[in-house]
Amino acid sequence: MSEARATPAGIQHPRVKQYLSVKNNTKSNPENLACLEGLWELTIARKEALDIRAFFLCPELLRGDAARTLANNLIDSGVHSYLVSEKVMQRLADKDEPDGLAAIVQLPRFTWADLPLGEHNSLIVLDALEIPGNVGTIIRCADAVGANGIIITNRRTRLSHPKLLHSSMGSSFTFPVIEAQVDEAIDWLKEHDFRIVTTDTDAPVNYRQANYRGRVAVVMGSERYGIVKEWHQAADVEVSIPMAGKIDSLNVGNAAVLMLYEIFYQQQPEKFSSKAALQGG
Repeated sequence: MSEARATPAGIQHPRVKQYLSVKNNTKSNPENLACLEGLWELTIARKEALDIRAFFLCPELLRGDAARTLANNLIDSGVHSYLVSEKVMQRLADKDEPDGLAAIVQLPRFTWADLPLGEHNSLIVLDALEIPGNVGTIIRCADAVGANGIIITNRRTRLSHPKLLHSSMGSSFTFPVIEAQVDEAIDWLKEHDFRIVTTDTDAPVNYRQANYRGRVAVVMGSERYGIVKEWHQAADVEVSIPMAGKIDSLNVGNAAVLMLYEIFYQQQPEKFSSKAALQGG
């Protein structure tokens, strides 16, 4: 069995310590490393050819042939591989019932050059979002509708946060996400003829009435603080999502889904035709 060639590692092993430091963000991370766990995340990471720096395996927790096949393939590929106990795997994993697989990987770094420019472009700007699960959900939805990328300003959560990675369902491995200063992002968007749309509960324009054709960047802020004034000053239009109940705001992840699908509908209406729906397109 390939797993016999993996190195036994306890809680004090340097690689185990490295995993925990990356996961808990206790040391600097200049290589943009992240911690993955479970069959799904490791399968996607391998499919997307991420650089897997260390692989951790607990044979007693493996579930099914797919997990064992993946483990053997990773070990056979020459990845630094380590056998750990159930107790150590419990420390490595966030899930209550881990499936015996975990890894340290290097995430890609994206730049402005990774944002393709065309007749129609859609970008989401996330300003000062604090909850990693919301950011991951928005990345996943942006990927699903074919948006071109996400720009993060006033970053409040790291892109390697386990909850962000889990909620993105692998989209964060390949979908362009760029960190930038507010003035840098505004200058780039203006230079490339993007219309900047800000979202605000008090904005006079219904989000369904705005024009999202061409090149558009929608700015969404944190539920606690909203969007910084520089974005409001740069906005070409401000929109709001109508509310009919007692609450006065939506979770930013839910709001982003509405915005992204409205952009998707306006920029690619053919995807919403009855024929496309019947064909699964």
